[in-house]
Amino acid sequence: MKKWIGSALVYLLLVIGGYTVYAFYVSEDVSQGEEGSHAEHAGEEEKHGEHEEKEGHDSGGHEGHGDHEGESSSEVQADVMLDGEEMTITLTDNDGNPMDDLEVNHEKLMHLIVISEDLEQFQHLHPEKVSEGVFTADADLEEGMYQAFVDIKPSELKYVNEAKPVMVGEHGGHEDNHVHLEPETEWTKEQGDYTVTLDVNNFSVKENVVLSFDIEGAEPEDYLGALGHVVVVNEALDEFIHVHPREGEEPVFEAHFSKPGMYKLWAEFKLNGKVYAFPYVVEITE
Repeated sequence: MKKWIGSALVYLLLVIGGYTVYAFYVSEDVSQGEEGSHAEHAGEEEKHGEHEEKEGHDSGGHEGHGDHEGESSSEVQADVMLDGEEMTITLTDNDGNPMDDLEVNHEKLMHLIVISEDLEQFQHLHPEKVSEGVFTADADLEEGMYQAFVDIKPSELKYVNEAKPVMVGEHGGHEDNHVHLEPETEWTKEQGDYTVTLDVNNFSVKENVVLSFDIEGAEPEDYLGALGHVVVVNEALDEFIHVHPREGEEPVFEAHFSKPGMYKLWAEFKLNGKVYAFPYVVEITE
């Protein structure tokens, strides 16, 4: 009997000890498995987070790049040719097909701004359509080098207004054909019986520049659906701004300059039935 009881106790101890050892190793394996699974899951979350961050960065960068491309590339090409006194503008899409799906912009399908390289001659023309994608205008230009800006508003395609060189007669070669503007010292200009004074609220690229004009001698009349027009170029003639007045009864304009530098503007007003362009030079700073 004692021998049987002793054998039973030994067997019980072996069972209890074996279960304890089994429980220990199983618990450790489960713990390690859970830690490994958690670590793996955490790694996936971190990787996913990095992927999201990368996608966000790429997306932001792509959008910025796209915006930049939108400013420097165009889906409409404008070619300008001069034959005698007739200027021909041909519009095509990127496949070379004629394109004239344009919206009327201030009473015209096309505004053509022609500025001499010395920034002294300024003409605002309105070419008429003669065939699909082809417009013409009479341009009485003195001999010299000009830059033409074809100002249009396509209905669907993206368009960037870029300077188109136009040479009239023999143009002598110079190392630097562009003038260097000097800051304006006289803000009051006279033409005929009219005096126009410009007031500028600031000269910074950091905020919009408000251009207010005080006209003496006549009230500005409606000209192309507005009280006036202001055309601005930088001295290198590679930046172009065309702005119209704010709504209201005063000739007040608002322009945004993308970079500092010297700019020349022409303020156009129709006074007693005739259009005059008053020139000013502004220096835009940081």
